[in-house]
Amino acid sequence: MMDNFDRSRGNPIVTPKPQAEVDDELSFHLERRVQDNMRRGMSPEAARKAALERFGDVDGVRQRCTEMLTEDRKAEARRDWFGDLGQDMRFAIRSAPRAPMFSLLAIATLAVGIGANAAVFGVVKSVLLDALPYRNASELIRVDSPHRENPEQLGFLSAGTVLDIRERQRSLASMGAFMYPRDVVYSSDDAPRVMKAVWAEAELFRTLGVSPIRGALFREEDGMRDTSQVVLLPFATWQELFAGDTGIVGRAIRVNSISRVVIGVLPRDFVATDEETDFYFPLAVPLHTRDPIAVRGSHSFGAVGRLRPGVSAEAAHRELAEIGAELEKLYFKDNFGIGLRAVPLRDAMVGDTKTPLLILLASAGLVLLITCANLAGAQLSRTISRRKEFAVRVSLGAGRARLVRQLLTESALLALVGGAVGLLLATLGLALLRGLATNVLPSYADLSLDAGAVVVTFALALLTGVAFGVGPALSVGRSDPQQTLRDGTRSASESVRARQMRGVLVAGQLALCVSLLAAAGLLARSLWALTTAAPGFNPEQLLTFNVQLPGAHYATESARAGFHLEFTEKLRALPGVTGVANSSQVPTNVTNSNGLFIRNAPWGLNEPAPFILTSRVSDDYFRTLGIPIKQGRVFTEADRADAAPVVVINEAMAQRYFPKGDAVGQHIRYGPPNPDIPWSTIVGVVGSVRNDPAHLRAEPMMFPALRQQPYGEIFFVRTSGDPMAMVRLVRGVLSAINPQLPIHKIKTMRDVIDDGFAVRRLPVVLMTAFGGLALLLASVGVYAMFASMATAREREFGVRVALGSTRGAIARLVLRQGGVWMAIGLAVGTAGVVVATRLLRTQVVGVPLFDPIAIGVAVAILLVCAGVALLVPVRRATRVDPISVLR
Repeated sequence: MMDNFDRSRGNPIVTPKPQAEVDDELSFHLERRVQDNMRRGMSPEAARKAALERFGDVDGVRQRCTEMLTEDRKAEARRDWFGDLGQDMRFAIRSAPRAPMFSLLAIATLAVGIGANAAVFGVVKSVLLDALPYRNASELIRVDSPHRENPEQLGFLSAGTVLDIRERQRSLASMGAFMYPRDVVYSSDDAPRVMKAVWAEAELFRTLGVSPIRGALFREEDGMRDTSQVVLLPFATWQELFAGDTGIVGRAIRVNSISRVVIGVLPRDFVATDEETDFYFPLAVPLHTRDPIAVRGSHSFGAVGRLRPGVSAEAAHRELAEIGAELEKLYFKDNFGIGLRAVPLRDAMVGDTKTPLLILLASAGLVLLITCANLAGAQLSRTISRRKEFAVRVSLGAGRARLVRQLLTESALLALVGGAVGLLLATLGLALLRGLATNVLPSYADLSLDAGAVVVTFALALLTGVAFGVGPALSVGRSDPQQTLRDGTRSASESVRARQMRGVLVAGQLALCVSLLAAAGLLARSLWALTTAAPGFNPEQLLTFNVQLPGAHYATESARAGFHLEFTEKLRALPGVTGVANSSQVPTNVTNSNGLFIRNAPWGLNEPAPFILTSRVSDDYFRTLGIPIKQGRVFTEADRADAAPVVVINEAMAQRYFPKGDAVGQHIRYGPPNPDIPWSTIVGVVGSVRNDPAHLRAEPMMFPALRQQPYGEIFFVRTSGDPMAMVRLVRGVLSAINPQLPIHKIKTMRDVIDDGFAVRRLPVVLMTAFGGLALLLASVGVYAMFASMATAREREFGVRVALGSTRGAIARLVLRQGGVWMAIGLAVGTAGVVVATRLLRTQVVGVPLFDPIAIGVAVAILLVCAGVALLVPVRRATRVDPISVLR
């Protein structure tokens, strides 16, 4: 068949559709056959009939030929497309060195923008998107026990509640209980170490769908026998303590002075809870039902369940809520004020981390948008400088679509190179994040770039290349080559449309930048308000540490009380020590809560009671920590274990429950609503301490006497000098009492408070970094765009000067045009702050959401930087020599 397409790039001929071309070809051959038949003496009708019979099935031939030609055309189009793409790529590679400054600036800018997004996406993907290290993890839920008064405050389950859920529920295929990580003492040839252990049912591992890499999992009977002392090792513990010993199964280790046999090693990525764990011990919930008081009065269990096929988490939640309401009615004495709920396991493990991560992802996205706007302006300037090249190519027959594709190819190539460099920056960024995000992200999070993150990064790079290249490329497609060649000057390209595009890009960069800076400033102001607010005690020159007392040697209250007395007396005798105290909770992280009952209070034994944070403290606790006494007294030696129970409360509790100021002398009971529990007398009111450094409000709290309940091995040592200088002496005192007792969590109280800000500090640090990047990119963008504008309008400025315009007038002209777009950008950005603050409302404490100081500082910083960036183009515009330009 004839080829009706001239392949030369300069003279394309419209190619007919395959079916029309086949019809023409068949008609041609048919007519030739008819003419041949007529020359042989046939009549026209007989000649056509004979020709048709010779051809046979004309429709079938037409269809087959059309299909063949269509496939040929498609294959030819693909070859042409890839051939043209190869040409475009080779041309883009050759053209990059011709503009080295532009190429290097584009690659560096893209590397920063894409690298920031790749790093944040790697974190978000690991925490929120990647599958949890369990079989069919979407089927897993965690059973929580929220307090009615404060649903965000979660309690644990009692042994009786776990068994009741198993008996009553129909939504779960299986459910395994566990006890959250507790401190244990691991004894080795070296010094004893305090590590974390979880007691877990055998059913928990089956529910999670885990298989050991060595040995076996727990059996049901392992937890049921009091004498069964076995242990499962996490992969990290196996590597750290035993160097990956392949013969570890069957080996005995000593934990809490008890010999335990290792029966298995768990996979590398397995975690049972959202906390790091070093050992797993067998648990049997029925064993905890032997004590009639502990069966429901002791809430110390968590549980994970697997949904039955076809059952949703919402349905399981509704069923558990109903079960919780039933149990509260049946066992009001122990289950008062608490319920049950089902939470998807990922949500339970992620906790409060989700919102900060999404905020960081949005911030990184804003940086990428500023990057695109910045490079779009630079690409526009370069496109304008190449207008003659494009005009010549169009005049020689190049299609406008081909020029657009050429420019997009150049942009995509730069974006891919920038993406590759950005991956290296993202790897470095993730290494820094590992240090910043310690104890902030869930334990299962793997902060690394996997294959999925790399693919997304390069896809993002390609999209970025298209995003910043499409505007300038389309402007080439709309330009008039004849007018460009006729003018023969650079000024022809600086059209009104080009100026507007520059202005829009500048305004867009500034708007995004001011929104990001204001959001970062708002979070920084909130963090400042939290860190500078008075904690309620004096954290300076205060050392804190924990001593782990193994139950095997300190099982009785008298043994524990004897250790407390001996240890504190010897610590007080150390030089430089001005105070010693101990408690059951760190003052800035009290988590234990008890039901509160006040004699003659509005609520009685059959009514829900409030929950009060509780921490047992020693006699010198308030003096050592510098907590002021507001009313009454604190504990003395007279408040012994055989004396009447006494408590001290804080001001927040006194104001809420004793607003008349008569708290001292009142009688309260805390714990379950058990009439057998004796009433405790309030002997004093002390100043309130902020229980959570991340909140300004102090919560109601009470302090039972540690002498009467000797369970508190968190010690505080007030010193006259550097607290950390006392660590060696403290270790010596403890070793003299019992060399097998480990000391851990050694920190200054100031460091403890700072650690409490970790969750809020991470977004502030990263958003401030993103804000700095955005400011740098926006400043460079303002300079580059207006410098290019001044260069493109040199002829115009020369003409104005030649006609009598002053250089001051030229400066005002440039400043006015730049200032208008800057003002628009700042106005739009300020309006965008309103939207941004709504996303930050859960992260801001102590300052108003629409904070004028944060917004004012952001606008001022941006004005100064953008103004300085604008001065250089203004200076260039005022120094134009009209003679040289017009010549």
